Amino acid sequence: MKIQFVKPDLHQIDHVAAETFVVTLFEDERPPRGLAGLLDWRLSGRLSSMMMSNQMAGRFREAVLFPAYGRLPSVRVCAYGLGRVADFSPARAREASWFIADSLHKLRAGSFVTSLPGSPSAVVPVRVRMELFLEEMVRVFGTDDASAAVDVILVEPQEFHRELTEVVSTAMRKLRGLWK
Repeated sequence: MKIQFVKPDLHQIDHVAAETFVVTLFEDERPPRGLAGLLDWRLSGRLSSMMMSNQMAGRFREAVLFPAYGRLPSVRVCAYGLGRVADFSPARAREASWFIADSLHKLRAGSFVTSLPGSPSAVVPVRVRMELFLEEMVRVFGTDDASAAVDVILVEPQEFHRELTEVVSTAMRKLRGLWK
């Protein structure tokens, strides 16, 4: 699994090649924020329109798959509900990470753009969300050669890139058995 980081900026996201674009939404947060807000802007309000017409409410474990309509460098968009902001906890972040990883694995997504579940909310610290996300990605995708071909592009604010890179490095060393 290859993980790279980009800033939450439309110009950067427009140049990231991945087959699937993944966003998460809270049920009680309108308009969409973070990566979901950028996606909504790029798709001319399509995500907001889906939420207003109840095609997507943001309920926990809700999943909606729709085409990118040629407005993104991705073929498809997967939107996942996180439930209410007040209910978001480390346990909820873990379950959401597993649910996202499992559905992407079933879709055979070889590459995807996403932000950590719960971003840009600071309810659960970014380091904890990254550790949980990695654990669930490895649990679902595995550590074999097939999972090595999966490209993950994480869209997070630049001030977190160094910390998140450290988390990824530590996790990869543990996986390789170099550090117990």
